[in-house]
Amino acid sequence: MEENWYALQQHAHDRIAEARAAARARALVRKFARPNRGRYAVGVGLIRLGSWILLSGMRLPTEVARTLAALRAATDRSLRA
Repeated sequence: MEENWYALQQHAHDRIAEARAAARARALVRKFARPNRGRYAVGVGLIRLGSWILLSGMRLPTEVARTLAALRAATDRSLRA
């Protein structure tokens, strides 16, 4: 079987062009995507709040405890997605 070097070269060129197009698309998504610093800052704030509450020995009102539980459940769901 004779090898078709032109077809092999064209196939390699097409694959490289597809890879470059995918890299350009990923770069655009990265450029316009919102930074994830907000989630980090909220997480650190909640950890600090929880530490302060535990250290101060405060008892949480029932409404605040329920709100925190709902927030925690929502955060768990968003992290799984």
